Amino acid sequence: MPDLLKSIAISAAANAVSLGFAAWIFDRFDIRFGWFLVAVVLFTALTVLLRGIVVNTVNRFARGYTILGGLVLTFLGLLLTEVVVPESGFFIDGWGTWLGVTLIVWAAGVAYGEVDSSAPAPKSQ
Repeated sequence: MPDLLKSIAISAAANAVSLGFAAWIFDRFDIRFGWFLVAVVLFTALTVLLRGIVVNTVNRFARGYTILGGLVLTFLGLLLTEVVVPESGFFIDGWGTWLGVTLIVWAAGVAYGEVDSSAPAPKSQ
């Protein structure tokens, strides 16, 4: 499997676990199974796209900016996912729930980033 597809698949798996965990923890975060799959694919695509845009336009010289930027990108990804997916399939209610879900999904993204940022093994000839 090409490295990019492998990275996206691992990212989708991390997003699925973190969204599922957040939905289990927060009563005001409602996600239905069929829409869960759509939300994971959509959220993964949005975060990959948004991350690519930000990385290509923002200087990553300060750790604080990358932390804040990651939180903002996670929030925007969740917000856009909620806008696209019908309320009956994906719904986050209340600022405390939004904050908690954003932090859980962001933390999973950070953990995934640490795993995925390792250098690929050299190809044997």
